[in-house]
Amino acid sequence: MKRVTYLILIILLSGLTSARADGREEPITFARLPKAAQGFLATHFSDLTLAYVVADHKIMTVEYEVTYTDRTEVDFRADGSWESVERKYAPVPAAIVPQQIADFVASNELFRQQFIRKIERTAYTWEIELSGGLEIKFDSRFNVIGYDD
Repeated sequence: MKRVTYLILIILLSGLTSARADGREEPITFARLPKAAQGFLATHFSDLTLAYVVADHKIMTVEYEVTYTDRTEVDFRADGSWESVERKYAPVPAAIVPQQIADFVASNELFRQQFIRKIERTAYTWEIELSGGLEIKFDSRFNVIGYDD
C-alpha cells in the first residue's frame, strides 16, 4: 500500500513540475542565448538596438524570442537555429531568404513592388509574408503549396 501511495505522489509532483515549465517565459540577457543565435543576430541585426530577450520554457525544451526596439522579432529553437524573423517596417535580411523563394517573388509581377517582411521555417515548410499582407507557403523543395491574405 505504501508503494502505491508513493507512486501516486511521485506522479502528481512530476505532473505539477511539467505544468509549471510549459509556457513559462523568463527574461534573459543576450549572453544567455545559444552561441548560434548570438552569431546570427550579430551577422544580420548588429545595427539594431536590442529591446529584450525571452526564454520560453516548454515541457522538454526552451525556445528563445528576441525583440528589437524597431519591433523586429526573431525566434530561435533550443539549439540556436532561427525559426522565424519578422520585421514591421523593413525587409528581412536577403541572406536568410533561400534563392528559390527570392527568385519566385522577383519573377512575379504582382509581388515585384513588395518586400518579404516575415519568414518562417519548419522541417517541412517555409512561409513568407509580403509587405502587402499576402502569405505564401512553400514545401521543402520550394514549390508553392498555398496562399493566404
